[in-house]
Amino acid sequence: MKSKQADISLPEIVLKKRSLFDAISRLAFWSHKPLSLAQVSDEKLIEKVLIHGDDNLRKDLLDLFSIHDIRNVWERKLVIQEPRLHNLNLKIASSLLHIQNPENHIQQSYNKHNLYDRFSS
Repeated sequence: MKSKQADISLPEIVLKKRSLFDAISRLAFWSHKPLSLAQVSDEKLIEKVLIHGDDNLRKDLLDLFSIHDIRNVWERKLVIQEPRLHNLNLKIASSLLHIQNPENHIQQSYNKHNLYDRFSS
């Protein structure tokens, strides 16, 4: 994944990622041996910030990544955890991603990305 902002310098990108990582690492990676930022992919960082971050941290993702990248991770990693993350998914869909009909979109994404339901019947 590439930075959303071409005018952000590499040190600024690293600093912003470090800030996000530090804010969520205690909650997101508690079961792992201590990790460094270098060991966490952009996709994993987006996923964990969406799950464990507050609204401000989620909005900070928009400074680093395109809305397309964030939406892609959300659809593939969080929506498939329905119904457990339903309220969070609704919040992300409506307030961060500005999706017009969040309930419908979540259901369509769930059907598209949930391999268990698709192949277990």
